[in-house]
Amino acid sequence: MTRASTTDTGAGRGPGPVDEAADLSVTDAAMLAAPLVTLLVLALVRKGAFFQPNVVVSPALVLALAVSAPAVRVWIRGHLAAVAAGTVATAGWILDSTVSHHGVDSWRLPATWICATAGYGCARGLPHRARGALLVTVSVAGGALAAAGLTLVGVRSTFWTLVDERSLRYAGPLTYPSAVGLFLVISLVATAEAWPSRRRPDLIWTTIVRAVIVLGVIATDSRGAVLGLVVALCFRRLRQPLGPAAIAAVVAGPLLLLGQRTDGERLLATATAAAVAVAIAVSIVLVVATGVARRVVTVAAAPAIVVIGWLLLTQHHVVSGLDASWTERGNILRGAASLFARHPWFGAGPDPRIPAHTLAGQPGVAFFAHNEPVEILVSIGVIGTLLLAGCVTVVVRALYDHRSVLATPLAISAASAGLVDFVWHFPALGLAIGIVAGASMRRNSQVRLGP
Repeated sequence: MTRASTTDTGAGRGPGPVDEAADLSVTDAAMLAAPLVTLLVLALVRKGAFFQPNVVVSPALVLALAVSAPAVRVWIRGHLAAVAAGTVATAGWILDSTVSHHGVDSWRLPATWICATAGYGCARGLPHRARGALLVTVSVAGGALAAAGLTLVGVRSTFWTLVDERSLRYAGPLTYPSAVGLFLVISLVATAEAWPSRRRPDLIWTTIVRAVIVLGVIATDSRGAVLGLVVALCFRRLRQPLGPAAIAAVVAGPLLLLGQRTDGERLLATATAAAVAVAIAVSIVLVVATGVARRVVTVAAAPAIVVIGWLLLTQHHVVSGLDASWTERGNILRGAASLFARHPWFGAGPDPRIPAHTLAGQPGVAFFAHNEPVEILVSIGVIGTLLLAGCVTVVVRALYDHRSVLATPLAISAASAGLVDFVWHFPALGLAIGIVAGASMRRNSQVRLGP
């Protein structure tokens, strides 16, 4: 690939590369983006590549695609220390898993970071228009999954949904609410650059689609996904384009969550339809109206936030007290603490079974700590965690000067979601983060594509 420079603007991705890529047709851009899109779709429909053999196949295919890219090979030759650090971290985790006899399923975390970094390299090396095609594809996928989720929840379908002690929750193709919720957050972030237009007609439909995606996040009833969304909106670059849609969905959110906590099919369908209608109406008002109307809608979001927070904490049917999952998480963390006390320095092996009492007080086993830093600490101990942190630091420093505008918000959002669930164990989410971060524009004005 030849050298190409672009001039990015503050609002969008800017014009395309000033070489043959500037004349790249839409068809050619789609064909260049197709391999990454195909791998992402396969990972998503295969339950997030969470299970065997996809937990091995997905990262292997993404890594092979990355190494085949000339721009990635040039970067590798110039950053051998970062490549060595990543190799040591991955090999060390797999070796520890093998020695501990924990099986291939315990390779999920390295599979995720391989997908993230390799996907980032693949997307970063594509021409401008192909990167735009990636962003649009992820955005459309998020909108489609959100619309499907709201429909399935509204009709109380057993397909792609999960019923627990709290509500009927959207689980999506990843079959886990927090995972599909984080993917929707990633796709929402992608829309900030995929659809940068400020023309009012465009703003109306993009705000509506974004509001539907946020409603899809709320439909997962996942505290981790909501936390990731809140953290993403703390970044001003995302808050400006995504803020109106978030407000519209928040105003409608209590209707949806209350409906999910009912047993009546008609009531749930009515609540879901009403929530979507309110979100669309508020989206239009925030784009079209000015002055008093906008302020009234914005003020109405404050009590809605309080209600949503309350509903995310309480039990099924909004009865008194915290929902049972808080007790379960407490039992798991206590079990993780006792396991760490027995293996403080080198850990109990990657993704160990954690002893934890059930809600009935009987001895049981938890497969995940539902807190990724705790999971890592219990898995590889203090020494392993320090070595892993060192390897991550080397890789991040090598990528830092080449980071895109969406890399930091996406990384911090996913990190926050991992504090309350095991979303770092889904390779499909790592790939989605890598694609969106790599496809977004560089922080500086001149972008080099290739050697």
